[in-house]
Amino acid sequence: MGWIDWTVSILTILVGIILTIIVMMQDSKEGQSSITGANTFYGANKGKTLDSTLSKYTVVLTVIFCILCVVTTICIMN
Repeated sequence: MGWIDWTVSILTILVGIILTIIVMMQDSKEGQSSITGANTFYGANKGKTLDSTLSKYTVVLTVIFCILCVVTTICIMN
């Protein structure tokens, strides 16, 4: 394995660890019904909350993680 293979592998591991931490920081969605969740102040301002920001980071990091997994596989196969 060359230095590119090692770099991509380490990046994949780091993104996976960061992704795990961000997912664990999010609030649980259990116990929120559609009636009470939409009518509260929290439900009305969900776009501005920490949970919303973490959710956006989760999506971005998941896409990056999937791309890195494919790139890592291609690097190791060559």
